[in-house]
Amino acid sequence: MKQKLRKIGRSLNKLCRACPIGAALVISFAFGTLSSLFPAGSPQKAAGWVFVGMSWLLGCVWVYRMIRGMLSGWQNGTLLWGMGTFLRLGYILRAPYYYFQHDAERFSLTRGHTDYIRYLLQEGHLPDFDVRERWQFYHPPLHYILSAVWMKLIELTGISEAALYESVQVLPFVYSCMALAVFGMLLKHFQLKGIAFSLPMGIMALHPTFLILSGSLNNDMLSILCMLVTLLLALRWYSKPKLSAITALGFSVGLGMLTKLSAWMAAPAVAVLFLTVLKQNRKQLRPLLKQYTLFGCISLPLGLGWGLRNFVKWGVPLTYIPALGESSGQYVGNIPVWQRLLNFSPEQFRYIYDCFTTDGQTYNEYNPLIGLLKTAVFDEFVNTDYYPRIAGLGDLLFWAQVILAGTALFAMVRECCRTFTAEKQALLLTYLVTLVSYTGFCLAYPQVCTENARYATPLIYVTLLFLGMWMKRLGKKAFIRKLLGAAGGVFMAISFTIYGLVIFG
Repeated sequence: MKQKLRKIGRSLNKLCRACPIGAALVISFAFGTLSSLFPAGSPQKAAGWVFVGMSWLLGCVWVYRMIRGMLSGWQNGTLLWGMGTFLRLGYILRAPYYYFQHDAERFSLTRGHTDYIRYLLQEGHLPDFDVRERWQFYHPPLHYILSAVWMKLIELTGISEAALYESVQVLPFVYSCMALAVFGMLLKHFQLKGIAFSLPMGIMALHPTFLILSGSLNNDMLSILCMLVTLLLALRWYSKPKLSAITALGFSVGLGMLTKLSAWMAAPAVAVLFLTVLKQNRKQLRPLLKQYTLFGCISLPLGLGWGLRNFVKWGVPLTYIPALGESSGQYVGNIPVWQRLLNFSPEQFRYIYDCFTTDGQTYNEYNPLIGLLKTAVFDEFVNTDYYPRIAGLGDLLFWAQVILAGTALFAMVRECCRTFTAEKQALLLTYLVTLVSYTGFCLAYPQVCTENARYATPLIYVTLLFLGMWMKRLGKKAFIRKLLGAAGGVFMAISFTIYGLVIFG
């Protein structure tokens, strides 16, 4: 028995080293599938206790080995990935599938993302009507097709209807774990080691945005995974412009937009790298033009096919998004644009959670940047009204995030000023495109719910990459490096504690 376990361990070791994203897929899918077979209710909640405890245990091992200087590069990434994975698994097991959802209702109701999944499950084909007629059906279908297929397969096991509904969270959980692995590969691409690797990876592993989205039934998490994969593949193609690499890149861009139209935000970075390679190889244009043509032949039909189908059949605009209107209870379009963008009064920080007048607050959150900072760590659902035990800790988490975000922004500027390589240009453009897109979205659809970090996740992982680069440049003995490590450790510990209280609250 021991020999078999050792063989399994060695096989997993080889898989993790050779293909981290493959290992992430296999391991997270195995645990996710296992968790879906737990009967709904108390057995799932009990299993959630176990997995959160395993996350805490891995965290303790990581801290101990880091203090003792016993962490190799591979062990560092694996322990942090495992810590984030088990916390996510505990979260989806403890929280009912309809908790902390954006535009996703219970399956018993005929609206939202769950209605879209159920329609595909029952009908077996894409919507054959104007997608504006049913709420959220305008979204590209990839995530919903995968969810419907998953439900069809898991239904064959004979589990109860309640457990079947809970099992849908397995897919975003797997996407989130894979996204964490891809982010680790991005850090490795920039040759980050030690604390320059640990700090960004640890923050990403325990960041509340990605924890909550790991159980979200909408298409956010799959689109984030596709954008991260696109960035990684684009950087690898830039290093070695091979046909196989650009083929994979075309699929990642196309499938990202087939998941959610906002995945286009990864495309400008790809364009920068394409143009740079084109300039560097002006005397050998033909092979590159063949590659670019192949990329377009793959990505454009996948990315634009859904929108063109709906436009041709029913006249749905390619960038259609339904508007809530002025009677929604969260409308902020009556506030001047200059005030929404430039007002950072202390009053808006007295309550560091997202503000809705419908929840008893004195004003609706109106500043997109402040809304971004608040929802990045608490989303719309976590506050002291619902979870009074997080009082005090919530303030520490919010201000630790503000300090880290400000430092990461400084690191981005510093790194770009020092050496503005094509890779850094691609990252910076991703950041700027996301920021402009997010701000424009908030102004075009002036509702509190649009001021949410889930619409601007590249801002998080791009600045973390720059933070890691800067810490690498600082050197081991730099005081600021140690200070940042401590601040990151505080953020990670408080985030784990708060969401541990939320999960078991």
